[in-house]
Amino acid sequence: MRRVRWTGIYALALAVVVFVRAALWITRYQRIRSALVRPCPEDPQTSRRATVARITRAVARIARFIPDASCLTQTISCQAMLSWKGIPSTITMGLKKDSNGVFKAHAWLSWDGQVVLEGDEGTLLDFNKILDLPTPVRAPASP
Repeated sequence: MRRVRWTGIYALALAVVVFVRAALWITRYQRIRSALVRPCPEDPQTSRRATVARITRAVARIARFIPDASCLTQTISCQAMLSWKGIPSTITMGLKKDSNGVFKAHAWLSWDGQVVLEGDEGTLLDFNKILDLPTPVRAPASP
């Protein structure tokens, strides 16, 4: 049963990462996020740590096999999958200037104040945060 669950998560991660990668070639990330990421409650759902770990691990592993699956591709994919489970997260984008004076951009995903998906761009402390993209908040149900 556990193997079936893992296979399903990896299959879904593959489909989402491929879709996001292809979509980033043709449109802006804002349009992709608005189409894929669902509003969630503000509660970070700390009891669902295992679900967050499973999804981030699946996206990171699948992305290794997809050409040009950048940090932005991974974070959008992961935020979308987490939002489908009702778990809010935040994509943070940052810039740094390398030793040659060239700017490098990077995106990482945070959940409950912790970085859960950071990619391979080195230490995040080198990047100056320029933008936070939290999961949209679902309005609380009225009594």
